[in-house]
Amino acid sequence: MLRKLPLVLLLSLCSATTAFAGSNQEMDSRLDTLMGANTHQQYHDFLTKLQKSVEKKDKETVASMVDYPLTVTVAHKEIDIADSRDFVKHYDKIFNNSLVKIILGQKYEDLFAKDTGIMVGPHGELWYSGICTVNDCSKFDIKIMQINN
Repeated sequence: MLRKLPLVLLLSLCSATTAFAGSNQEMDSRLDTLMGANTHQQYHDFLTKLQKSVEKKDKETVASMVDYPLTVTVAHKEIDIADSRDFVKHYDKIFNNSLVKIILGQKYEDLFAKDTGIMVGPHGELWYSGICTVNDCSKFDIKIMQINN
């Protein structure tokens, strides 16, 4: 049993690291594979806009980046957010110092991405993804889908 342990650890480490890109170019390639060819810049721009808006405490801009309705988890309690006006009302509770620090510290190349979305933070504190606006998904909006703080 103990002889198998290093192999299991190595395999676990290899599979865990495949979810993270490591460089901007690797993340670009990963997002293009997962989200659609030549879409990486839109996802990169979304993260940059989110970080700048959070840094400026621009509640309205952050609210415009959310897909509604949204259920937010804050301190193990769920808050149902119906619309942007409701989001702005709860903004300071949702975007506490901990979440702000996580968002501002997130590096593009260190994002975790899978076909259902992109994770910000080490424990999935915020997720965003593209939402199709036409049937063939040739056009889409990127929105915050989940906040777990």
